[in-house]
Amino acid sequence: MNMDFPALTDKDIYAVPAGDLWGTDPERIYMIYAPLGGHIALAAAADVHALERCAAGGQADTDRLRALSAFQAQGKVPVHRLPRSPHDLYQIDILLNYTCNFRCVYCYSAAGRSSGQVGFDKVKAVVDYLFCSGKKQENPYIINFSGGGEPLMSFPLIRQTVEYIREVSRGKDYIYNVGLVTNGSLITPEITDYLHSRNVDMAVSFEILPHLQDRERGSYGRVAANLDMMLDKGYPFGIRTTFTPESVGSMCLMIEELVRRFPRLKKVVFDTVLAPALFPTPESLESYYDTFLEEFYRAKALGKEKGISVESVAVETLSMVRDRTCEGKIVLTPMGTVSSCARVSSPREPLYGDYVYGRVEDGRLVFDQEKFARIMAESNIHTQPMCAGCFARWNCGGGCRLFHQSFPPAYEEVRCRFARKALKRQLFGVLSANFRQATGQDLHASVETRLRDHLI
Repeated sequence: MNMDFPALTDKDIYAVPAGDLWGTDPERIYMIYAPLGGHIALAAAADVHALERCAAGGQADTDRLRALSAFQAQGKVPVHRLPRSPHDLYQIDILLNYTCNFRCVYCYSAAGRSSGQVGFDKVKAVVDYLFCSGKKQENPYIINFSGGGEPLMSFPLIRQTVEYIREVSRGKDYIYNVGLVTNGSLITPEITDYLHSRNVDMAVSFEILPHLQDRERGSYGRVAANLDMMLDKGYPFGIRTTFTPESVGSMCLMIEELVRRFPRLKKVVFDTVLAPALFPTPESLESYYDTFLEEFYRAKALGKEKGISVESVAVETLSMVRDRTCEGKIVLTPMGTVSSCARVSSPREPLYGDYVYGRVEDGRLVFDQEKFARIMAESNIHTQPMCAGCFARWNCGGGCRLFHQSFPPAYEEVRCRFARKALKRQLFGVLSANFRQATGQDLHASVETRLRDHLI
């Protein structure tokens, strides 16, 4: 709880100290942020204290009452609430196998490697549940083939599943999207043509720089050639790059390499890594996060200059308002069980029993409702003490459950600081853009002048 402004915090209106952005006392200037309404403003300390008195029910003038009302008004940003049951879920991951032809240094599923592949009867049960059970659709279905292992090692099963989805959804009003996450090494012209014809979205995990791809994932030449082939065919795919402590300082080099080697690629997503073995101390994780944040914004600016969109869901959380980082998923494992996380899918993994809450039985999905409720009760902003009063809570969502269970407690505050730093920077970016659009002036320079003239 922010003890300086408890009445505002109780209304989910947060006063974020921001004076440090101008090299002055952090509590001299605040950003006022109302995540549930999507409202942001910059204010001097005296104005924030007056707004706090108003929120507490004290005497207030018309302007303060109007301002408080504006911050409490419902905005356009959708708020994603905790699902009440598995039947509320709309994100579905189908993990086809436990087999992979890569040995990535940060692989989260290496412990589960085996020759197992899910049977089509299990996949069919999931598809039937979505499209043939009379289930009311509240949100568009997001159906992804991911790992587990490498999905394209089971391409005939992908084709069979996609065709079955088309068959059972034909003539119905369901809205859905099918996607695929791949290491990019097994793509062929025939696979590309098929996926393109069926509007299957593809994300290729790729480290862009040859030496990093070969060291951390493998097969740079093969993957690069496949990217060229898909670009020649006009297949719209995306690139996702995961950064380790060794590669995190290379983001701008990667943008330059995209311009040089893949000039037709116009979008890349940068992601943080979840690999406890790479971070021996909390300080090593903090250094990594700080470097990631600074490098990301440098790369984003360079990308804008070069015509490349650079995004990161780890940094850019402002558009995501939720009370749990992961809203919950139906993840069909190769075992025919249902996990809540695509990173935990094999009985060989120590946390498997904590994440599985269902199974395919006699051709239909069966859920353990009580276990699902227990899973959702963990790692959300209402049950975690460190989320109380935090201005980033609704955007962070409390953090990844797997992070909490993988890292020692000393790492938690490091993750929280990263979430706050990233959101604070994004909030200021929005304020700056709005100010420039409204006035044609630079917000930082304008406030700096007012500080110098003692107007704040």
